[in-house]
Amino acid sequence: MLGCRTSVIVSSFNQPNTLRLVLAGLAAQDDLDFELIIADDGSDLDTLELVRAFSKTAPFKVEFVTQEHKGFRKAQILNAAIRKSAGDQLIFIDGDCIPFLNFVRLHKRALRPGSFVAAGYARIRLEDARLQTPEGVAARAHERFMTRSRRMMFRWVDLCSAFYLLLNRKDRPKVKGGNFSVDRASLLAVDGFDEAYENLGQSDSDLRNRLRNYGCRGISVWGKIFVSHLDHQLDPRRCEKSVLRKKVDPELYRASKKRVKALKGLSTHPQGNVIG
Repeated sequence: MLGCRTSVIVSSFNQPNTLRLVLAGLAAQDDLDFELIIADDGSDLDTLELVRAFSKTAPFKVEFVTQEHKGFRKAQILNAAIRKSAGDQLIFIDGDCIPFLNFVRLHKRALRPGSFVAAGYARIRLEDARLQTPEGVAARAHERFMTRSRRMMFRWVDLCSAFYLLLNRKDRPKVKGGNFSVDRASLLAVDGFDEAYENLGQSDSDLRNRLRNYGCRGISVWGKIFVSHLDHQLDPRRCEKSVLRKKVDPELYRASKKRVKALKGLSTHPQGNVIG
């Protein structure tokens, strides 16, 4: 574990129903020694109002970073949040992923200098997602969806990742943007997320590839650190056409397996707007 400050960065766009539950999960963590930054991709006013109300009673510092909505620009707003952050270790989670209540503590324990941590999730179907409440989250109701069979499956993911890492595969461990962490020095060395992935997915895998090329150690804890991934339909605006991702250019992604620096990263874009 890095003996230093921690920043938790939550990406969000027009998903106040799920974000409310994510914030409840963060407020109920068994380790509250971190700052929280909401990386907002141009949501409507209700998201800002939600975050402002939450920040008044939150047991940690809360910042809100936003930008004009011009399609799916998650990489860009995450870079703005990274610039705003103060942590030496950065934990990333999506605005529809409720953290288990040991989420922050276990990421801190797993992360090492010169490393990144990749972890897993349990999907919650729409009918079950509609039953979740902030009070239920504080009582760990969302954690029951991580069944024994799912835990065993994710432990297998960890074993496979360990095998491929022994073979020096640069595209391992498997990474999902809704549950991973990285030390700040390594993230700055590769220039953060690549904003060339505008309206495209796989920016998280691109970052993983470049971190591995830099010499960063990948740590797979899919079988240990969990979030509960809520159905996107809980927030219908989240599913509008402006946030639908296009198919990734295979040449763009393939090049990331040989590149260290982002084509358009932290050093090439102005600061996002900071509110609150």
